[in-house]
Amino acid sequence: MPIEQSFPVVDFSQGTTILKPDGKLNECFYVIRSGKVWVSGAPERARDGGRECLETGDFFSVVSALAQKPVSLTAVAGTDVTLTVVTKDNFAGFIEGNLPVCTKILKYLSARLRLLNEELTYGEKPVLNRADLAYLYNFGIYYLKQNLFRSAYCAFYQYLKYCPEGENSKMAQKYLHKFSSYASGIKFDYYEKDIIRKYPLDAAIFFEYEPSDGMYVIRNGAIKITKITNDREVVLAVLKPGDILGEMGLIDSQPRSATAIAYTDCEIMAIARTAYLPILKDGANITDKICVTLSNRIYDIHDRIYKDKYSQSVL
Repeated sequence: MPIEQSFPVVDFSQGTTILKPDGKLNECFYVIRSGKVWVSGAPERARDGGRECLETGDFFSVVSALAQKPVSLTAVAGTDVTLTVVTKDNFAGFIEGNLPVCTKILKYLSARLRLLNEELTYGEKPVLNRADLAYLYNFGIYYLKQNLFRSAYCAFYQYLKYCPEGENSKMAQKYLHKFSSYASGIKFDYYEKDIIRKYPLDAAIFFEYEPSDGMYVIRNGAIKITKITNDREVVLAVLKPGDILGEMGLIDSQPRSATAIAYTDCEIMAIARTAYLPILKDGANITDKICVTLSNRIYDIHDRIYKDKYSQSVL
């Protein structure tokens, strides 16, 4: 996994401390060119010994660097090591010449955010595989209880789309008929060519567990990102114009990890899966924005979970 030579390179001898918590804003992250680095300080790894050995092609402190937050991990050279230094300001340039490393960073950030979203929602208990589209019916029932009838209509509509013969299909059809007036202003089945899309207040852009078919950029309005469990809604974020959503499914090809609901009337721009790889390869600025966005969300969710639990984190 070669790294462009135009970026600064630093060497550390075995046993040297490369990074440690100091309360200062982190200015860079490191990609290992050769050697091994021991990283510690991860709350989520504390129960497993708290140390991780990174090798050639791996990276560390990327979240705090892109989010421009203090680093809290400790990194020590396990052998003599050579590292490439990447700052937030030159990250877009790094992307252009190092697509394999960039792809690895995107997958790491996506996986990290998925895990933190799960922990924020469900706590530290093991999470069963809930990637079941039948849960869309449960979402509809939840929204009915909250008198959010447009959101409920969207959930029942999508449930019938994916589970037309499901055990709750008859009840879902009755709910659609009963609350049909709330479908006004909603277009459910967009085509790939429909780049600009509009959603009224409380309409669903997508639900957790649905297949990921694109990412979006908010042009106007606001969108709420949530997860629902045990008759409660956990708000992960409220996104505003210029923010992106739905990017994680394009990175790792997994189903939607959360639900996106229009917090106000909103307009979004869709980027289809088929357009994503060219963007990743040639659109360094957009890929840069995705990585920075994921890093900020990771840092925010991480802080919400661990702020009162731990004095350190792995960022």
